[in-house]
Amino acid sequence: FFLFRATTDLSCLSFYDGLVREAVVSTQSTGGNFKGDAKCCYFRKESIPLAIQMLNGTKLPGSSQRVKVEQAKFVLKGEYNPKLKPKKKNNKNKKKKKKQENLLDWRDRAGGNDLRPKHAKIVIMKHCFDPKEFLEDACMITEIRDDIRQECEKMGPVKKVLIFDRHPDGVVSVKFETHESAEGAVKVFDKRWFGGEQIEAQQWDGVTDYAIEETAKEREARLASWHKFIGDGEVDEPTPSEAA
Repeated sequence: FFLFRATTDLSCLSFYDGLVREAVVSTQSTGGNFKGDAKCCYFRKESIPLAIQMLNGTKLPGSSQRVKVEQAKFVLKGEYNPKLKPKKKNNKNKKKKKKQENLLDWRDRAGGNDLRPKHAKIVIMKHCFDPKEFLEDACMITEIRDDIRQECEKMGPVKKVLIFDRHPDGVVSVKFETHESAEGAVKVFDKRWFGGEQIEAQQWDGVTDYAIEETAKEREARLASWHKFIGDGEVDEPTPSEAA
């Protein structure tokens, strides 16, 4: 859209703070002075009506004149000649437009033409363990993680397995290398029995945080269990000399 008949000095002009691709203040006039025209190009056409609503009729700093704002109208210069060869499409403009669309897209792209979100490669499995078991034997965390990784690798390459050892629902997250492996894992593991419990498997929604912070009471219980495990009911505080 264009701004015109505003003032002889548009250097102080502030455009509506949308996703602006280009803003140009025209200086082509006799003597090189400002014509009083300006052009602003937005990434999205939805920004234009809002910009017109906010700026049309407003006064600029240091001027008594009001700004007139309207959407630009583009017309063909001269007469149309169908015999003329159409201009070759510029691949650079195509790539630039594609890059702009990617920047404005809310989706977390997986790469290439795959529009599936990256977080869909992560599978959340519930009821894989009882958190109380880890208080008795912390080594079970490693055993359960290795067992789940071994089973999941039958679906495809696994990047990471996380055990949320304090979650009451016994949550495990498995990150696969491909979406297909994650989708296959959901089909295989959902409703499957593991360790006497029926697993609930689904792809991560990209929002839910399953990590649970340890409370002071839980920390005391964990330390007491550890002291019992190593055969020492108490751990003495180090003396200054020992600490040094």
